[in-house]
Amino acid sequence: MKRFPWGALRQSIVAVLLVLTLFVSGCMRQEQPDAEDFSAFVWELFEQSVTSDTITFHYTLKEPERMGITMDEVSWGQVDFSEEALEQEQKEMEETLAELRRYETVDLPSEDRLLYEILEYSLETELSFNQYIDLYEPFAYTSGLQMNLPITLSEYPFYDRQDVEDYLQLLTFLPEYVGAFLDFERQKAEKGYFMSESNAEEVIRQCEEFIADPAHNVLIETFESRIESMEGLSEKEKEELQNRNLRAVLESVGPTYETIIEVFEALKGSGQNELGLAGYERGKEYYQYLLASTVGTDKTPEEVIAVLERALQDTLQELVTLVSANFEEYSAYFQEETLYAASDPEEDIRYLEEVVTDRFPAIPAIEFTVTPVHASLQDSVSPAFYMIPSIDAYQENSIYINEAGGSMGSLWATLAHEGIPGHMYQTVYFLSHNPHPLRSVLTFSGYSEGWATYVEMTSYAYYPFERALYGDLEKINAELNLLVSARIEIGVNYEGWSLEETQAFLTQLGLDASAAQDIMNYVIAEPVNYQMYCLGWLELEELYAKAQEAQGEAFDEVAFHESVLQIGPCPFAILQKYVLPSAERYTSR
Repeated sequence: MKRFPWGALRQSIVAVLLVLTLFVSGCMRQEQPDAEDFSAFVWELFEQSVTSDTITFHYTLKEPERMGITMDEVSWGQVDFSEEALEQEQKEMEETLAELRRYETVDLPSEDRLLYEILEYSLETELSFNQYIDLYEPFAYTSGLQMNLPITLSEYPFYDRQDVEDYLQLLTFLPEYVGAFLDFERQKAEKGYFMSESNAEEVIRQCEEFIADPAHNVLIETFESRIESMEGLSEKEKEELQNRNLRAVLESVGPTYETIIEVFEALKGSGQNELGLAGYERGKEYYQYLLASTVGTDKTPEEVIAVLERALQDTLQELVTLVSANFEEYSAYFQEETLYAASDPEEDIRYLEEVVTDRFPAIPAIEFTVTPVHASLQDSVSPAFYMIPSIDAYQENSIYINEAGGSMGSLWATLAHEGIPGHMYQTVYFLSHNPHPLRSVLTFSGYSEGWATYVEMTSYAYYPFERALYGDLEKINAELNLLVSARIEIGVNYEGWSLEETQAFLTQLGLDASAAQDIMNYVIAEPVNYQMYCLGWLELEELYAKAQEAQGEAFDEVAFHESVLQIGPCPFAILQKYVLPSAERYTSR
């Protein structure tokens, strides 16, 4: 049930806002600003944000010079967890918010007003982050550095020779960059905040696996393929670059991962809490912060629990009703050896592109490649994931398939989630409407993963199952898996559930309680990760129901989806505010 965190290549909102404050704190103005000033203000924020580190710069813009943006120094960005740095960050962020609010009464165009509200929400939310700094985990075992670095680096695009030089420099700077986060882990351990022993063991396993076969490391093999496809390089130049990359991987990357292993082996067992966030001082408050920051919901944890439990009961009732009326087909469903035929992932995505037009708006033609995940990453990454393209090259898309994940046919819903009408579709639609580039560095995973999950649940209706009921049962099964996991997640991290309580919850639902420990390990390592998918999906379902109720028979599903997609990633309260009043945008046409 793990998914690759597709937004991981973008900076965290905290990192972005840190950069924004460097600009704002030095240019507070006293005169009354206007809409033109706001445009200059947010453009400068984008420029400062996107040049804060080389990875963000290179992944966000394919041709930065066409925007008049340059970045001369190769850097991983600033990483400083000292008390002085955190205090300065807090001060500058407060100044940023004050500067932003000077535009509160300015008559802004609608898209600028939306950007204003998103920025305000982000700043207000992140102002509370520093008080929870000891609970922040940079080495979470599906979204942490040790997992994202191999994928980020192996997909670093080479457009010219300078890109290769920048990349090789990044590899040599890696020990210092990761070392700053390891120092932070040592600080956490001194205070009793180091991760649980089982999660530390998983991080160690991932690192050992990544460097187990140095000669065939993903950063060596993918580098060679990227160099081979470059034009303008002689064979001698290619060989020289490959040798430099080999040295950098063996002398910089490998030792960096060995250091992670050494530090985690030394710190393993020093944590004072083997349960969820609720076991820490202010852990429950941090979980609520994560709901607002990562998921983008304004619901309280208690309200989230109520939403999850209601959805769980409704789905169980739907299953009972379906089975009661179709028991023979239900029995046949469990006797089927293979529900999905073997298929080609690219063909499946193209098929979905054709058939979903009855429910979703048209978008520009999408170009994409489907590539197998490297063998060194197969045991750690999800069945499939989508890589976010540059905002000025959104037509170039990549989806990765983990061939160790089982049958290609069983990836049907995952391909809908990652491809069409999921992440790839949503990203291309949004970027094709030319949003302000600052939107690209402000991520809202609840919207993004919520949309992909929302459409994933529709995908079962498009698959040619032997019996139509099978699609209904597959959808219900997917919903139950997600709802149960999300309920355990908030139970463990907010309500403080123990292993016994988690087992009792599963048993009460008639599920296998032996999976309780594995589920707990995951939700402890990745608090609110399931909420990004589950609560994000339920927020969109709730919005759909409200829009449908408001419009009655005049409701137009395609136009509703169009409105959600055009507004784009943002907090759900803002999404609802902009979707619901725009009745004319989704009435029958």
